[in-house]
Amino acid sequence: MKTIHFRLFVLSFFVLVLYGCHEKNDSVRADEQFNQSGQPVYRDVPFAQDYSVRYYLPEQFRNATIKAVSSNRDGQIRVLSDQGIIVPDNGSLFYPGQFVPDVSYAPVMARKVSSIKTYRNQTFYLDDRQLFSNAWAGKIQIDHGLPGAFIFEGGKDFHFLISDGEKIVYVDQAGNVLWSGSIRGICDIRYHQGKNSFIVTTPDAVIEYIPGSGTKELYQGSEITCAMLFGNGADVVVGTNAGYLFLSDQKLVENVPCPQITNVSEINGKLWFATADGVFGLNEDGKYSYYAGERWLPCNNAIAVEAGPDGSLLVLTKNGLGQIYFEMMTLEDKAMFYEKMVRQKNIRYGFNSSSGRLIHGYSSSQTAIQPSDNLWTSMYLVSQLFRYKVTGAQDALENAYESFEAMERLFTVTGVKGLFSRSIERDYKVEDNVKTPGWQMREYQSGSPATMWIRAADFPNWTWRAAVSSDQTVGQMFALTSFLELVDDQDWKNRALSCLDNLMGYIVENDLYIIDIDGEPTLWGKWNPDYVNAFPVNVGDRRLYSSNIIAFLQAAYKHTGKEKYREKAMELLDKYGYLENLTRPISVISPSDADELSRILSHEWNHSDDEMYFLAYHQLANDALTPELKEKYIASIKDHWEVERPERDALWNLIYAMSTGAKEFDLDESVWYFKTYPLDLRSWGMKNSHRKDIVRLPDNFRGQTMPELLPLGEMPLFRHNGEIFHLDSHGDGSSMISAGDVWLLPYWMGRYMGVISAPVK
Repeated sequence: MKTIHFRLFVLSFFVLVLYGCHEKNDSVRADEQFNQSGQPVYRDVPFAQDYSVRYYLPEQFRNATIKAVSSNRDGQIRVLSDQGIIVPDNGSLFYPGQFVPDVSYAPVMARKVSSIKTYRNQTFYLDDRQLFSNAWAGKIQIDHGLPGAFIFEGGKDFHFLISDGEKIVYVDQAGNVLWSGSIRGICDIRYHQGKNSFIVTTPDAVIEYIPGSGTKELYQGSEITCAMLFGNGADVVVGTNAGYLFLSDQKLVENVPCPQITNVSEINGKLWFATADGVFGLNEDGKYSYYAGERWLPCNNAIAVEAGPDGSLLVLTKNGLGQIYFEMMTLEDKAMFYEKMVRQKNIRYGFNSSSGRLIHGYSSSQTAIQPSDNLWTSMYLVSQLFRYKVTGAQDALENAYESFEAMERLFTVTGVKGLFSRSIERDYKVEDNVKTPGWQMREYQSGSPATMWIRAADFPNWTWRAAVSSDQTVGQMFALTSFLELVDDQDWKNRALSCLDNLMGYIVENDLYIIDIDGEPTLWGKWNPDYVNAFPVNVGDRRLYSSNIIAFLQAAYKHTGKEKYREKAMELLDKYGYLENLTRPISVISPSDADELSRILSHEWNHSDDEMYFLAYHQLANDALTPELKEKYIASIKDHWEVERPERDALWNLIYAMSTGAKEFDLDESVWYFKTYPLDLRSWGMKNSHRKDIVRLPDNFRGQTMPELLPLGEMPLFRHNGEIFHLDSHGDGSSMISAGDVWLLPYWMGRYMGVISAPVK
């Protein structure tokens, strides 16, 4: 069998940690509350990380009707269908399992089992003659006398309540009928040990049966689907097709993820509701944990939710079973899980391929050319430098060197000193002349870069993608400056310095434009005042481009010592208003109809701009040419960060803290980001727009749909430049994003800064 349980994955990561990740330069001990800069520290203690193993009905059971699920104390899971009892087979986090017939007890296979349920940690079976179990040496075998029986519940001392939907009998272990009655339309029976009480549910009533005391109607209603005593037995929760209610107040709770409740269970003190559209649990704060979509379940039509082995949650659906685990792990455990995933699924020629296609399932990941190899790779590269500085792991340094060589080659393939490429590919097409009339407007409107593929200068069978842009430059500068600051080997530093100097020299020599292979400026590689200051002050590009180019020039001056970079920066700041541009309040940014380009660039908030800002903020603040400038830069960065806080993005929070030295930087929200980001990074479709438990905001410029984010495992997955507040997405799991940029960079940055401790085991 393939690996069924995730902890086998975790075990392999522990081996990696022991082999290469001994704590070398960790700047904070696990018991410290503040780092050396006075910033708060999160103690990395184990937390419950959720993930799901899904089991689908195979072809032979495709038309089967799923009825019930049971798990015994040996971890054996059985599912009852109208085609017999089946068991889950061969499933793991990334490789969904199926079902096979349960052949464990041949005599049971011949029985017409109508219901199964877990009682005293063993599976019980109900058929037209008997209620029985294979535990206790098979001695539990009760003749019930109800040929149509299909529902039962165990009570005290092996006493059971059994029903055919109309008649109901209470029997002891010997089969003696201790009580009998008639209740029309019974659909659910639950027992509460503390009260020695049964709750019997019909579509229009909730009835309590207490052995020795008879029945008592507790509630009348309509479209009732389930009910149970919970907690200490002082209250009853009732599920309906329109929500749920507690009998203590009888107020229907409709503002839930899905009001069509099919079943309810109390598992480890928490109420869980199976619904027609997923499953949700009621949290202590009154909010809900919602699991829906194929990230979690084979389908959303949930029949029941039960306790499973190893603290898992069994969600039975009409198409199969979702087993949701809550594995105790630290953030570092999660990091090492992602580290392995990135190396196996997202590395292409040393680049971090931010999105891979899963051609034949998870084992067949295919990386492909990207328009932003510079940007995504820079983020992974820097994460590995931070990991090396914190842990001394040699594989992290090797990863960083490999990615640096990939980014370095983006310069050498062009044959033009200082000009770099978007991407490269072996044995690929050549498109020397595709900038046909109107290409600029097409690119403005589509957001896609021109697809010019030029034959490489180093190997004739390689080609490189032209039309490099400003966000690519941000990626290069983020990687090169971090490399120069964090790498010790002088030969490697010299190579990085050469790339940085050539890049910035090319930009300065070409009047703050990136001149493409055709001799014309690229569409987005423009920082010249004639371009930047042509935008109205409320168009974000005016602020962004000013902020970026000043950061680049300052960094170039710091690392090369060449006066031309300092002089150009001061000229832009003093003569062309770039200081005013980059310190203008972020609240000024808004839509503009000044001209067609301004309209296209400002019709909504651009989250890619946020990424470009933040990746350059460290260079802007820490490489400031004067203390006075640094103070103004920090105020501008804080102004931007305040607007971004609702997104709870760990990278924005930590870059803000690293760039400004701020003591308050939403550490708790960053840890929330790390914890709730799902382990499964595949492109599953997610839907939340139907939910009644979330507050919806009016349409707005930033595209924020809710006052606060849902846990990220419930949301569509986005990289840092995505619209994180989008509620729905389409997807079938056939592609996956890379943890190298979305998670590993902020986590290892936090470790390097000393605001996240080493794991506390």
